[in-house]
Amino acid sequence: MSTPLRVGRIVALNMYPIYHHLERLDGADFDFTDGLPAKLNRGVLEGTLDVSAMSSIEYARNADRLQLLPVASISAAGAVDSIQVFSRVPFDRMRTVAVTPHSATSVALLRVLVGPDVAFEILTEPVADALARVDGVLLIADEALQGLRAGIAPHHTDLGERWRNLTGLPMVFAVWAAGRDADDGARAAVAALAGALVAAKERFAADPEPVVLAATERFPFPADYIRAYFARLSYGFGEPERAGLTRFLELARDAGELAAVPALAA
Repeated sequence: MSTPLRVGRIVALNMYPIYHHLERLDGADFDFTDGLPAKLNRGVLEGTLDVSAMSSIEYARNADRLQLLPVASISAAGAVDSIQVFSRVPFDRMRTVAVTPHSATSVALLRVLVGPDVAFEILTEPVADALARVDGVLLIADEALQGLRAGIAPHHTDLGERWRNLTGLPMVFAVWAAGRDADDGARAAVAALAGALVAAKERFAADPEPVVLAATERFPFPADYIRAYFARLSYGFGEPERAGLTRFLELARDAGELAAVPALAA
């Protein structure tokens, strides 16, 4: 491939351990586009990106158009901190929620967890203003982390923890995928990226501290907080993650969020 691979880069703390090492593996081969998941989902589907981490539900909705890279994910086997519902009433009493426009997976997961009778609307105003009208607000990524630290509502509910209590399985929030219509050069570059993802995961697992310290220079959180947050996350795509993703997609289908559950590439 003569031009750099166009790679979506999630600009949130949760994916920094992977992107930190991707930048250092061979930066000349990658042309990064920054954004939150919804923007990067569109980029892959519209062909302005070759490959990206993308919302797991959005991958499943478009699996016939996408190639899954079955080597990495962003997952959690319990509380994740960065997928939160902040509410003025307890979680089980909510009837209206304003949901983030930035993450398809979190919205689908919330629907699975609350059932069909809770009304959703897109969050388009400051959180304090929304909570004056609706029962809860769904936030993701650094915005959710900052909301936790600030105590922005009487109640907060971690959707990763709720999922674990419901199923006993990890929750796969994002997978890596590329467009199926790539030419031979792009397909070779995507295959090389898959190897780079494996290397990035291994380097972070072997020595996370340099990533923690580098993250303090990019994100508004202290090292101890970042270190504990990273410990909640997993970047693998082994059998537990496959089982968790399959169960999530089955329940999303049952909740009307997905037409059919795709087979996951080996």
